[in-house]
Amino acid sequence: REKMIRCLYIFVCMFLVLVAFCNETAAISLKTITFTTKNSVWSKNFEIFTDMIEKESDRTITFQFVGGPESIPPFEQIEALKNGVVDVALLPGAYFVPQLPEADTMKLSPYLPWEERDKGIYQFYQGLISDKLGIYYLGKITGGTRYHFYLKKHIKKPDFKGLKIRVTPIYEPFVRALGGTAVTLAPGELYIALERGVVDGFGWPSIGVTDLGWHEVIKYVVYPGFYQTDVCILINLKTWNRLDSNAKRLFHSVIEKTERHSYELSQQMANDEKVFLKNRGIGVINFSGEEEEYYLKNADKAAWDRISVKSPSNALRIKQLFKK
Repeated sequence: REKMIRCLYIFVCMFLVLVAFCNETAAISLKTITFTTKNSVWSKNFEIFTDMIEKESDRTITFQFVGGPESIPPFEQIEALKNGVVDVALLPGAYFVPQLPEADTMKLSPYLPWEERDKGIYQFYQGLISDKLGIYYLGKITGGTRYHFYLKKHIKKPDFKGLKIRVTPIYEPFVRALGGTAVTLAPGELYIALERGVVDGFGWPSIGVTDLGWHEVIKYVVYPGFYQTDVCILINLKTWNRLDSNAKRLFHSVIEKTERHSYELSQQMANDEKVFLKNRGIGVINFSGEEEEYYLKNADKAAWDRISVKSPSNALRIKQLFKK
């Protein structure tokens, strides 16, 4: 009898240890970083994704927000992700072009994120990012949002000669192709730079301008829009490989929902922002006809010329994938 009690005691102890171990290993906390501040439209769309993951996993998967650009500068975030300092990053392709030149083509896609999955474009980028960076590319949010130039001075034609434009790698070649002077500044420095005449304008997507107060120091917005946003959700590859199959399925299911939801939300936000800027007296410079064609052709040519030099074979492959 004593032997049976002893065996039962050992069994119960082992069971309790096993339960405790399973509970401990089942809970996953992922350190996240974003290229913009927590209250930006991009981070808010990212929160839709993280909130949904936490809810649908019954909080067995949670996200620990490490910070935004004030914590790790955007151009350094890809290395932090790659080296495992953080597990998940919200980062546009432009911020890892130095490590992966092909990322510069993401903005040129004629397709929306879910269409890219059907066309094999998503799978191509996923393989490329995994092989070259050791990072898992999960998907994009706010896809389909166009870029515009916002200026202090009026221009009559698509010619930036004499203008100093704040740039990122996304549209720097385009600014130079139009004859402008490219100036690199952090977003946090832009308001004062516009106010003091250090720059005459900047490029930015059609959402988020008012969040940062830049509408107070510009007078015009240029149409048509060009390129599209490529804000990626990226995961450290070792972190991704540690997730079980159910967690991986959940991540894919949620990103596919978020891609569509954030697209609809960003389109509405872009329309609202357009109305707001108009009501604030911001003028519209709208190129049409031959000028529009010249403007958009220069945008595409400037981007493809750069990537074709840096990665000719992959540039050709991506062009083929982009064909409609």
